[in-house]
Amino acid sequence: MNIKNNLGMYAEEIVNRTRNFLMNKNEIYFEKREVPIKIIKKTNDNTIVGKLLAKSYVDYFGYNKDKHFEFEVKQTQEDYFDVNLIKEHQLAYLFKLYENNIPSFLIVYFSKFNKFYLIKTSWLKQYLENKNKKKIPYDVIMQNNNELEIVYPGVLDMSCIYNI
Repeated sequence: MNIKNNLGMYAEEIVNRTRNFLMNKNEIYFEKREVPIKIIKKTNDNTIVGKLLAKSYVDYFGYNKDKHFEFEVKQTQEDYFDVNLIKEHQLAYLFKLYENNIPSFLIVYFSKFNKFYLIKTSWLKQYLENKNKKKIPYDVIMQNNNELEIVYPGVLDMSCIYNI
């Protein structure tokens, strides 16, 4: 298994479990966006060759108490978060949402510390404008953002999004 190709799979699996758990309790609604791909050929049961039809937006979108929100999920093995892990068009999309008062954020998993953080786009934009650095140290993220604790096997406490 190539670790680079699967970077973020653990974080997305936890977010997907959280989604299923919360939706079953009718607490929140969010879903993962599908990537628009045209299948060109199937090489075997597990592999296809495809063409990306359009740049995708961020990973997830949903509703909370009649409020629309969107977010991207990332994972890092480092003791910092490299903003370059977010595709340029996705970062621009998050900033456009923020500018239009639509709540948006990142969920970042730091595998080195086994910790998840919710990073509001507003904070990220301000940090990038003030610091002009694309690598954000873990301790800076820890001090300025919401930790998302695992409260049930494989389920994040996402209650902080009710206040976004």
